Amino acid sequence: MIQFKKRFFVLSLLFLAVFIIVACEPDRGEDITAPDLKEGEMPEKPKELIVWVNDNDNAQEAIAKRFEDFTEKTGIEIVLEVVPEPDQVQKLSLAGPAGDGPDLFFQPQDRLGDVVEQGLALPINYTEDELSEYSDAAIDAFTYEGEIYGAPVSIETYFAYYNKSLLDEVPTTIEDVYDMSLEYTNKDNDEYGFLISPEFYYLYSFINSNGGYIFAENDGVYDVDDIGLNNEGSVKGLEEYMKFFDADLLPQTLTVDVLDGLFTEGKVAMVVSGPWNIPEYLNALGDNLGTAPLPEIGGEIAPSFVGVKSWLISSYSENPEWASDLAKFLTNDDSSQLYYDMTGELPPRPIILDEINEPIYEGYTQQIDHGTQMPNIPEMSAVWDMDDAIELIIYGEDIEEVLDETVQNIKDQIELY
Repeated sequence: MIQFKKRFFVLSLLFLAVFIIVACEPDRGEDITAPDLKEGEMPEKPKELIVWVNDNDNAQEAIAKRFEDFTEKTGIEIVLEVVPEPDQVQKLSLAGPAGDGPDLFFQPQDRLGDVVEQGLALPINYTEDELSEYSDAAIDAFTYEGEIYGAPVSIETYFAYYNKSLLDEVPTTIEDVYDMSLEYTNKDNDEYGFLISPEFYYLYSFINSNGGYIFAENDGVYDVDDIGLNNEGSVKGLEEYMKFFDADLLPQTLTVDVLDGLFTEGKVAMVVSGPWNIPEYLNALGDNLGTAPLPEIGGEIAPSFVGVKSWLISSYSENPEWASDLAKFLTNDDSSQLYYDMTGELPPRPIILDEINEPIYEGYTQQIDHGTQMPNIPEMSAVWDMDDAIELIIYGEDIEEVLDETVQNIKDQIELY
């Protein structure tokens, strides 16, 4: 009996201690908000802000220069950490709760829905004057369920590059491109008329030109139950692409790196790529480099994916107001001009776009008018299974059967969301 009383007394003390600790802890269910601030007022400056930057040397150099300018302006040190763009979301989901994440990170629009649904980003508040300095398309790309989450850095799409020393005239239709390829291709010497990487990102031009689509859309709202990647148009588009393979005009093991290497060596007349290659291609080909919109398919310039990349504020940042200030600073006119000068990527700021008249950008700027925005909803992440489908098709699998199976897999994944 005495032993029982001792145990009861000890347990009572333990329960009391636990009760006191729990009672003193903050309610984790309550929203943690910043101190009340008057309009335009900023909280106390932090000593530093951490920014995750993509592994692009030219972009890093431009961004680092503006970090120095921001520090000189505010006194806040910026810690630059290189984290490849595709790895940032998964890493943030682990590092953020542990207190090891960034204040700002960098993502394309097609990841936005996933980022928001995971609770990894905070909305950014803009004044009307601030919003007017960005293109509507860029802001729309980073608007999710009525909130704006990004400070847009660049707007990009792919287009055609050609070697003027090999082509007297740029082929303007896909039929012309095919005929040109028959003339120029000599696989024994690694010489080709036309190369396009066998990835869904690029081949969507063939699919969409013929009536294929990702999700049905109505006034900016996507119907994820209506997927058009295995419809008649998608099948026809990939059949048109496979004509180049059937005629032995494309290497079966083509990759982006191989494409870049062959083009810069002067062995390819025409390739499809994006603005990130302008500096490298210019360095290799000089005045022989030209650009053009994509060739026509079905009587119209083939559509391309248009993507926007932006800075986002981590929801784990302890200084979201200053992170927002930095994001806007990194996308103002001066920063955008420097980023364009050093990377060749177009900033989504009309005041700068209107002043760009260099011939090398003609294909880029013309193609943007024929672009299709990538869906920014979480379900988009399942769509990249199309890369596997394309690989199977290249290696001889039936197009219709592969697309049917792939679309079903995409639907199965979406049901788990």
